[in-house]
Amino acid sequence: MYGEGDFFGQPVRLLRYQKQFIYWLYEYNPATGERRFREGMLEVPKGNGKTPLNGWVQLFDLLGPPLFGPKGSPVIPVAAASFEQADLLFGDMKHCCRESPTLRHHVDVYDTEILVRNGPGRAYRVAAVAGTNDGQRPSSLGADEIHEWIGPKERVHLVLANGLAKRANSMVLNTTTPGSDLDSMAGRKHLYGYRVNAGEIDDPRFLFVHYGVQDGAYDLEDEEQLRAAVLAANPAAGAFLRTDDVVARYYQIPEFEFRRYHLGQWTRADESWLPPGAWEACAGDVDLDPERPSYVAVDMAHKQDSVAVVVAQLGDDGKVRVRAKVWTPAKGQTIDVAAVDNHLRHLHRTLRVETVAYDPAYFQRSAEALADEGLPMAEFPQGAGHMVPACQDTYRAITGGTLVHGNDPVLTDHVLAAATRDTDRGWRLSKGKSKRHIDACIAMVMAVFLALPRIEHEEEIEPWFGYG
Repeated sequence: MYGEGDFFGQPVRLLRYQKQFIYWLYEYNPATGERRFREGMLEVPKGNGKTPLNGWVQLFDLLGPPLFGPKGSPVIPVAAASFEQADLLFGDMKHCCRESPTLRHHVDVYDTEILVRNGPGRAYRVAAVAGTNDGQRPSSLGADEIHEWIGPKERVHLVLANGLAKRANSMVLNTTTPGSDLDSMAGRKHLYGYRVNAGEIDDPRFLFVHYGVQDGAYDLEDEEQLRAAVLAANPAAGAFLRTDDVVARYYQIPEFEFRRYHLGQWTRADESWLPPGAWEACAGDVDLDPERPSYVAVDMAHKQDSVAVVVAQLGDDGKVRVRAKVWTPAKGQTIDVAAVDNHLRHLHRTLRVETVAYDPAYFQRSAEALADEGLPMAEFPQGAGHMVPACQDTYRAITGGTLVHGNDPVLTDHVLAAATRDTDRGWRLSKGKSKRHIDACIAMVMAVFLALPRIEHEEEIEPWFGYG
């Protein structure tokens, strides 16, 4: 049964690509009767049903008939980088068990665990962000969106996958959209899979299937070719994936994000987050009206780093104007925090400041003192929950021509030095490989987010052996 989505509660009807992948995944060696593949990787653009497919495979391994000898006690961790993504994958499995007229009689379903009734066997949810312990003996592992398994999260995959060696005919299934770092675990598996498929590496137990189109194969500025690229890259296009909606996303998000999420292409993490010329086209006069609401944001890191204060004000013309002031200490010196505080007091005296947003991690003491003086201080933690929508709203304002800046060279340098970084909730901005300062860019993103009217935006939409 389908879980959350437009087909909720309806019986699953596998698409052709899903059937083909399952046929490959369950091939067996006729000489030994064992599985042919011990690890599978399905890499496909967002919205093509890879997450529920992984869950269905894990349910079959938990409850289906033994195909490769005795099953023993199935132990199946179902894993993703975050609790939210793990809940999506495991939630599809729980819904299948609860709604299926057959399965519901054979399992007991709990929040983070599915137990086989009157017999051994269980599937359980794992979030890589929480870590895990050695010693597990899984019979199968379902790992979803492994491009997000970065840094310490990679070890969780290693630990769980190592446990498979303790079980006969065990298997790990990785499903993911492309990422932005080919030196990550997912990136290395991507490159490894292509070398296996090309015959450069002899690994008959590794199944790699990637749907996507090559960079440059289509002129995305031509709408007919854009549509053709979407159809070629997405095996669910025309079925449950709405082609028109995906095509429209090209005009709403950065091009490299579109290529990664919707065309199945790996992109570089340090690619500019803005189209060429977009920032320059926003240059203009920034005359702030002292009678209009103004929103101020402070980005302050370590005292040896730079500090930025940005003011944003929405005009009658629907454009948000931004102005920045940046403090960068000389080598061996520290930030003059008193100067930053005095600048905020000046803005409060001369403008109609509605909010002064700050990250409590570094500015709490000053914020408390300024609040006692009557400044409208407001915490703005720089976690993904705040920064992802703020970055994406600012992107829309810049590319849509509704942001105006005064061509300040320091602000421009900070904006152009920023790079995207993936999070569990979408992309946000961080320092690029150059490690140049981006404090003014971050403060601008915070201020613009507060100044813009709140608009509900559509959620980001999440081929065979090689590119189609």
